[in-house]
Amino acid sequence: MAFKLFAALLPFLVLAAPAPLQEKPSGLSKSAEFVLEGGTSFDYVSVDAAGNRLFIAHGPKVDVLDLKKGTLLGEISGVDGSHGAIAVHEVKRGFATAGRKNRLIAFDLETFKTQKEIETGQGPDALLYVPSAGEVWTFNGKGRSISCVDATTLEVKATIPLEGKPEAPADHPEKGLVYVNLEDKSSIAVVDSKKHAVIATHPLAPGEEPTGLALDAKNGLLFAGCGNKKLVALDVSTWKVAGTADIGEHCDGVAFDPGTGNVFASAVDKTGGLHVQGPASFEPLTPIETKGGKTCALDPQTHTLYVMSGPGRGAAGTVKVLVFSPK
Repeated sequence: MAFKLFAALLPFLVLAAPAPLQEKPSGLSKSAEFVLEGGTSFDYVSVDAAGNRLFIAHGPKVDVLDLKKGTLLGEISGVDGSHGAIAVHEVKRGFATAGRKNRLIAFDLETFKTQKEIETGQGPDALLYVPSAGEVWTFNGKGRSISCVDATTLEVKATIPLEGKPEAPADHPEKGLVYVNLEDKSSIAVVDSKKHAVIATHPLAPGEEPTGLALDAKNGLLFAGCGNKKLVALDVSTWKVAGTADIGEHCDGVAFDPGTGNVFASAVDKTGGLHVQGPASFEPLTPIETKGGKTCALDPQTHTLYVMSGPGRGAAGTVKVLVFSPK
């Protein structure tokens, strides 16, 4: 009798299932695109808000764009296997990773001329300035390590071994920690920035093969963009999954805007994400079309999102930066 009663109620239980969450508009619309000349390879794009510039890893160089005028200011040349670049105004220089050279390139922020090439672990990819240590860290994909370089003396201070292939990092200065995705382990490593040591590793399930990473320090959340089309929000106090969102294919970048509470995950077909209402409260964002999209960066001052776009690996085509500004 109990089984018959349950079977009779089943259709009503299905009908009573919660409806999908309504999407929240991102508040952004496409305002411009920058077409890049030369080479077809491309990777990280990063915002230098203090200098009103955009650094774009593009082939054997890094293009530098003026954010106000939308014009090319110059390039950092000789960055063979270019993956990314950042500005460190405290020492009046910038840094770029040259993956094929196994080098970190230090360059002058005004002239863009190379000052020094510093040997790193094998295959430096992403890079991060860690202010609490005064160091620039390169995350070496093939070497499965982190090279920690003093931003002033340009000397390697430490090499931190990792259990997997590192992708994007995020700095949490209040805690003295750096987080980094381990793509082949579907996990996040936690690194003590003073001790130069991994102190924990946490799984990302249901996320797999994480690449992009961003931190919401106010709500204590890490957002990892994963290869199985999932954006995973992790609570860094408990390391439990606080929420997920469906995103596009081949996500390679994640950016968080603390001013709007929006987190974006750029992918080949679309850039989706979440609106953060609190530590465990989210709304899915209406996706933005970003055909050929890859990595992304956000200017927190203007709330503008920049997405790298171009042909797939080994394919010919035009490389662009897609610009999405507040409506």
